[in-house]
Amino acid sequence: MKLPPLIYNSIGKFLVFAALETVCMLLIVNNSTIQKGRVMEGVRSVQSFFWEKSTAIKNYTGLTGSNRKLEEENQRLLEQNLIYRNFIIRNLGQEKLNELSVQIKNNVGDSSLTGFSFTLAKVIKNTVNTTHNYLVLDKGLKDGITEDLGVVTPSGVVGIVRGVGKNFCYVHSLLNMNQTISARIGQSQIPGSLKWDGKSIYRASLSEIPINMEVTKGDTVYTSGSSSFFPPDIPIATALSYSIENGASKKVEVELLQDFSKLDYVIILNNQYKNEIDSLSSLKPEAAKK
Repeated sequence: MKLPPLIYNSIGKFLVFAALETVCMLLIVNNSTIQKGRVMEGVRSVQSFFWEKSTAIKNYTGLTGSNRKLEEENQRLLEQNLIYRNFIIRNLGQEKLNELSVQIKNNVGDSSLTGFSFTLAKVIKNTVNTTHNYLVLDKGLKDGITEDLGVVTPSGVVGIVRGVGKNFCYVHSLLNMNQTISARIGQSQIPGSLKWDGKSIYRASLSEIPINMEVTKGDTVYTSGSSSFFPPDIPIATALSYSIENGASKKVEVELLQDFSKLDYVIILNNQYKNEIDSLSSLKPEAAKK
């Protein structure tokens, strides 16, 4: 079927208009920092929208598996609760159990979580196949989220918030070669540096461990609590093996407890004392007076 000349002319004019609009947009973006920023912000908003929708579809189709995992986790927690209750009653008596229950309800003052609040967030996007992996979460400024907040799951450390928009935040994953976490091994109180080496999403390295410190396969690696991002004693990994670095310290290869390929929901930690701690930590000691 042959189209009338008028339709051909209209199509031609539209194509010319679209081409000119595209050229104008490229010129504006390339020559104006402000306009470029606004365009990129719009692009990121559109990306976040489609990531959120695609994740929602994927999650809906996987509800059966998620519900099964929740049931299994609840069952495991119930079993642990019964075991601990029976152990306390059998060895310390019912009175001691009641005393401990009251202390837990009153949130004892020396708790390592004092000062931290928690925000549950949905993972909108999560990369694991680059050397600088990141996450996008569905919480932002409107939810009280700011930069430099720790992100965890019940299985371990996930990363640190590095960028925040109105509705979403951007997280440097632990699987990011620019990300370092302060951690300790076993019962030691000496912190080392936990860093991903870019090889396996299931392994990382803990360095700067004193050479005289005993390291055994299976030792648990915890957050050290020496930074304001995370409270102490959050399990991160288990030790596999170690090597000597420069004859002065140990480098421990560890297996991460968190499976980053299966992240769904995470917890954002907000330390209410973070600004005060960071400001005091940045002070330089005065020169000794003579």
